[in-house]
Amino acid sequence: MTTSTVFVVGPRLTRLVARRAPHATLRLRTFTVPTEATFTEQGVDVALISEGHFSPFPRERLYNDRCVVAAAPDTPPEASALDLLTTQPHVVVDTERRVFPYALLEEKGIPYRVGQLSSDFLLVPFLVARAGGVALLRHRVALAMQALTELRIEEFPFPLPGLGIDMVWNPRLGDRHFAEWLRALLFEAAAPA
Repeated sequence: MTTSTVFVVGPRLTRLVARRAPHATLRLRTFTVPTEATFTEQGVDVALISEGHFSPFPRERLYNDRCVVAAAPDTPPEASALDLLTTQPHVVVDTERRVFPYALLEEKGIPYRVGQLSSDFLLVPFLVARAGGVALLRHRVALAMQALTELRIEEFPFPLPGLGIDMVWNPRLGDRHFAEWLRALLFEAAAPA
């Protein structure tokens, strides 16, 4: 069994590893574009990346999700998702470019206003719930955050392709039994709760 440092894992995966292999830790990286150094210098077994990121290595789909509109609980109950997107200030991560699906809003000429910037993606749902406004989140993130803070969740008003997370395996990983065990563990952790 492989032992090393856990870079970033979710609590569900951490519990599964602790229960099934208490003396093993996993070498994972999340949302990074894997390079040769990821697998050699950092010794990563598998990198988890968004489908929007390029990878020079083969990938395997871990799960699909969708984008939803998360709004403050005090938004007008009769307002549709499109109304929320056009009338409420948006809480977004402080970045130079607006990420998916803001490009679709711009393509369709849907006006929106950025009201608050956040330095951390995980703060966005809390800021929406506490300070008001809307945010575009993955459905699973919105549901998880809804358990921690009050959020209104509405479906995105236009058809969108799924938001997928892929696994990129270390091409030098020779232990097939370990890879199969880890694959099963990752799929279990990624399954809807």
